[in-house]
Amino acid sequence: MIGQRVREMRMERKLSLSELAERTKITKSYLSNIERNICTNPTIDVIQKLASGFKVHPSILLNWAENKEELQSTSDSLIDIKNKINSMSIEQLGELKNYVEVIEWKRRKLPLSDLIKFI
Repeated sequence: MIGQRVREMRMERKLSLSELAERTKITKSYLSNIERNICTNPTIDVIQKLASGFKVHPSILLNWAENKEELQSTSDSLIDIKNKINSMSIEQLGELKNYVEVIEWKRRKLPLSDLIKFI
């Protein structure tokens, strides 16, 4: 069930319900209801907010990955990315930040005029 998965992921990341609520903009009481399986059918919007709060793809949150190897592969990839980021210079980190901002802009589908600030 989704509640057990949310709780496991929250505990793995050592987050309180309050911290997760702040990250996801979901009320603490609603998160508690999800974890206790009182609310067993959260909306897609809630799933996306939770996944974003945990910084994972929604399929990982929903445990839809094909198998544990796929989950481990995702975890290994994130570790590799973290190691590469840790070895970057200040200039490289600035450039990476700019790329991330453009990706976020694309996701939000903001007006093209807002892209100017990234160029």
